[in-house]
Amino acid sequence: MKAKICASLCLLSAAVLLSNAHAETPSDVLQAIPHTEELLNVVVVSRHGVRSPTQSAEKLHGWSDKKWPAWPVAPGLLTSRGFYLVKATWKLNRSRAPFTYGVCPKPEDVQIIADVDERTRKTAEALNEGLYPTCGYKVKVTSSEHSAIFSPLKAKVCRIDDPKELEEKLTQKVVGINEKFAAQMAGISKLTGHEFTGPMRAKVSKYKVGFKGAPYDCSSITEIFALEWGQNPEKKVAWDQLDWNGILRLMPIRVAVFSALNRDMEVARYKGSALANKIIESLDHGPKYTYLIGHDTNLANLGEIFDLNWKLPGRDQNENTPGGYLTFEKWSVNGQPEIRVFYSALSPEQIHAERVTQPTDDFEILPRGTKFDEWKTTYGRRLQSNCIADDKYENRK
Repeated sequence: MKAKICASLCLLSAAVLLSNAHAETPSDVLQAIPHTEELLNVVVVSRHGVRSPTQSAEKLHGWSDKKWPAWPVAPGLLTSRGFYLVKATWKLNRSRAPFTYGVCPKPEDVQIIADVDERTRKTAEALNEGLYPTCGYKVKVTSSEHSAIFSPLKAKVCRIDDPKELEEKLTQKVVGINEKFAAQMAGISKLTGHEFTGPMRAKVSKYKVGFKGAPYDCSSITEIFALEWGQNPEKKVAWDQLDWNGILRLMPIRVAVFSALNRDMEVARYKGSALANKIIESLDHGPKYTYLIGHDTNLANLGEIFDLNWKLPGRDQNENTPGGYLTFEKWSVNGQPEIRVFYSALSPEQIHAERVTQPTDDFEILPRGTKFDEWKTTYGRRLQSNCIADDKYENRK
């Protein structure tokens, strides 16, 4: 009996000693647990670089009798300046995580996909030349007239179920926008010499959705001024009347009108589900690096679907800068997949400088610790399955 009691007491004493030892050295125990991080996949979604205005000369003349600045390319095309800015940005990114590499990644580890427009194709080429100048990768572009990934409505992958209902909803959504942005509209009227009045309303058909009216026109004009800022180093814009602070005072109407349309969840699901699905699939089982070159509308749609918002210094909330991009990073942290998301763009000073010498400003949207599988499940539910399709590609330089 005594032997049993002694044995029990000895075991209890040993357990207490071990317990005390652990309690006294928690840092030693934590240090013994290894912490590992490994980059698994990267997906970049970029807006094209600086382009000329898409509007016709007749449309511009209707907005102002003043002589609009001459652009060196046809409407809607990437300029050589726009090409340079993108190439220079990605040349600097060669020395920045997560894009650094010693030798060129294997061809199967990199895919660069562009929408069909000239400005997106040329932007993809600029990215490729800047980041991978000696690697020989090809830009992929669909052989179809419209991309099922970037423009599923134009490609007629799906159609808007009830155009009239959506039109009424969007129109109601922007009631009062003239009053809210009266200062910006008055400023643009003064700059152009043309008075912008009247309401804005939506116009929706089976395969197209948009706005028309004075606030929409003011939004488009503000975007033109921002493009002029990137195109013309060291010069004022808007007939030599605005510096960046002047553009920034007008930018709220641009972002508000643009977001009312492209950050509407119903619109975003129609227009953005295919691209969002491409991102998820590429992170899940795609090559290590995927680059998707599209438009500001694409980034805004993704912002709504994935709950992504950004704010860079000297820029408006959710402003979409030419050449700006979202980076989705999938990491293995102690064997568990995590996702991190950033928005990056050149600063107003750098996009306006003669030469790009500083890297992009970066905004961390999703920090460390966001579980990839939970993120994928949560946001995968938002996608509209009948609007999801893939493209067939032809290789370009």
